[in-house]
Amino acid sequence: MKSIAVFVVILIASFVAAQDKPKLAELTKVGDDYISVDGFWEPDSPTKQNELVPTAIHIECNRHGGREANLVHTEAFCVVATAMISPIGSLMADFSWQAASWDDDEITISDDSSICLINKTFFDLKRKTVTGLDIRKPEAKGFADSCKILPDRQSYYLRDRVDYTMFHVAAKK
Repeated sequence: MKSIAVFVVILIASFVAAQDKPKLAELTKVGDDYISVDGFWEPDSPTKQNELVPTAIHIECNRHGGREANLVHTEAFCVVATAMISPIGSLMADFSWQAASWDDDEITISDDSSICLINKTFFDLKRKTVTGLDIRKPEAKGFADSCKILPDRQSYYLRDRVDYTMFHVAAKK
């Protein structure tokens, strides 16, 4: 019995050591009109300053129906659902409807609702990956000029949820 436990530990350790790069979240595509994806955002160049609160994200996008249902003012739309643990330990969940632009290669959504940032999300339909970009609004001040401490731009990739759960390492200084 002990030898099986040792084998399992060695197997897991070798799998972890072989994990050079994080696994990207992969789009699930149903036909040409629907995609979904689950994951966690990770900064491309992680530091202590840009470390994110772990937030599970689920996104579903539909190529048609946004205008007919009066959900968004475009035909294509995405529903973005997030869940995270608050600083006091309670679960926080949220979802939003986002207008989307959709062509054969890419879906793009843009969220301008934040005080300091414009968030853009890009779905690469050929490679089935998702990337994000935060752009600081140059005119935004925020409380006590808090927007100025944010970088002008920060890029992210959407990491696979299982890979994140098993292998996420906190950012170094």
